[in-house]
Amino acid sequence: MNPFVLLWSRKRVLKRGRLTSCLILIALVMAPLVCALIFSDSMMEGITSKYIYLSDGHLQLNWNGEKELSDFKADEYSSMLYSCDEVTSGYALMYSATGTSNVMVKGVGKSYFNDRRMDQVTFAVSQLAEGSTSNLKGISISRATADELKVSIGDRVALMIVPDDVDKVLRPVLCRIDSIFSSGYDQLDSLLCFVDIDYAKTLYGAKESTCLELLVTSEYMEKLDDVISAIGGGYDISKWNEHNVSVYENFVTSRQMILIILMLVVVVAAFYTASVAQQMIQDDMQEIAITKLIGASDTLVRRSAFLSVYTVTFIGMILGIILGLLIGLNLGPILTWLSSMGLKSLSFYLLDFDITVPWLSILLISASLLLISYISIQVSLGKTKRITPIRLFTSM
Repeated sequence: MNPFVLLWSRKRVLKRGRLTSCLILIALVMAPLVCALIFSDSMMEGITSKYIYLSDGHLQLNWNGEKELSDFKADEYSSMLYSCDEVTSGYALMYSATGTSNVMVKGVGKSYFNDRRMDQVTFAVSQLAEGSTSNLKGISISRATADELKVSIGDRVALMIVPDDVDKVLRPVLCRIDSIFSSGYDQLDSLLCFVDIDYAKTLYGAKESTCLELLVTSEYMEKLDDVISAIGGGYDISKWNEHNVSVYENFVTSRQMILIILMLVVVVAAFYTASVAQQMIQDDMQEIAITKLIGASDTLVRRSAFLSVYTVTFIGMILGIILGLLIGLNLGPILTWLSSMGLKSLSFYLLDFDITVPWLSILLISASLLLISYISIQVSLGKTKRITPIRLFTSM
C-alpha cells in the first residue's frame, strides 16, 4: 500500500476524537446485537426442548379407530426411536384453600422420566412416592403452580376433572402432593402436573385421551417426516409443533422480527460511519488541498480517508462481537440474579437453557455492517474530488 495512505490514515486514527467515538459506538451497537441474538436463539431452542420432552414428545401416535396403540412395536424402529411412552392426559381445575389453577393432568409410567427428560426438569422429590399407606393418590405439580396455590409437598389439592366423555359429568378428586418439579419455564410448568398412568386412566377413560409419545434419536431430530413415513399408516401421527401451532409460529415470527430489527440498527450504525467520514473531510479540507498541491491524487486522498474510517469500523465491530459473546455466554447467571430480585416479567422467559451461539446470524449482521459501511463511506468520500488547491487561496 502507498506509504502516504498509511501515514495519513494512521495520523487520523490516532488524533481524531471523532473516530474514537465512532469505534466506541460501533462496539456498543454490536455488543447488545450479539447478546440479543444469543439470548433469542438459545431461549427459543430451550423452550422448544421443554415442549418436546415434557409436553408432547417429538411425535405422538393417537388412536384413530383403525389400529390399537398396543399394536405398535417400538422395537421395530429402535434405530429411530429413543423412547416410546404411553401417556393418558386430560384437563382439570386444581384448587387449594387459597387459589385455583387450570392444569393438564398427564398420567405417565415409571420409565417416562428418562435421562433426556430429566435433563429438562428437576424434582424436589426424585419420583412419585410409592408404597404410601394413604388412600390419596399422589400428584406432582410444578413450582409455579405450588407458588400460585400456596401449597407444598405433603399438602392436599383438589382436582375438578373435566370429562373426556360427553356422557360423564364434572367430578372432584382429592390428591396428595408427592413432588414438585421445575423446568425453568413457568409458562409451560404452570399447565402441567403428573400422576401415575393407571390412576389417570380411571379419570380419563376415553381411548382418545391415551397416546404414545415418541422421542427420536439425535440423527432423526431434523428428519421427523422420515420417521413418520417409516411407521406408515394406521395411526394418527402428529409432530410436536402441530400441538403447539401458536407457540411454533410465534417462535418463527419472533426470530424473523428480531433479525429485521437488528438489521435496521446495523443500517443506522453503518450510515453513522458515513457521516463521520463526511465530517472528517470537512475538517481536513485545507490539508487535503495541500496534499493535492504537492501531487497527491484524488484516489490516494480518498483511499486514505476510507482506510481510516473503515479500519475503525472493523475494529469496533470485532470488539463489540467479543463483548457481546462474553455477556451472552454468561446469560444464565445474569437471568438467575434478575429472577432472584422478583421480576414478574421473567416468568414469560426460560431461565434455564443451554447457550447457543448463532454464528450464521452474527456473520450476516457483521457482513451487512461492513457492506453498508463500505458503500456509504465511498459515497461520502466522493466529495473529495471537489477539493482543489485553489481552496487554499479562497479560504484566506
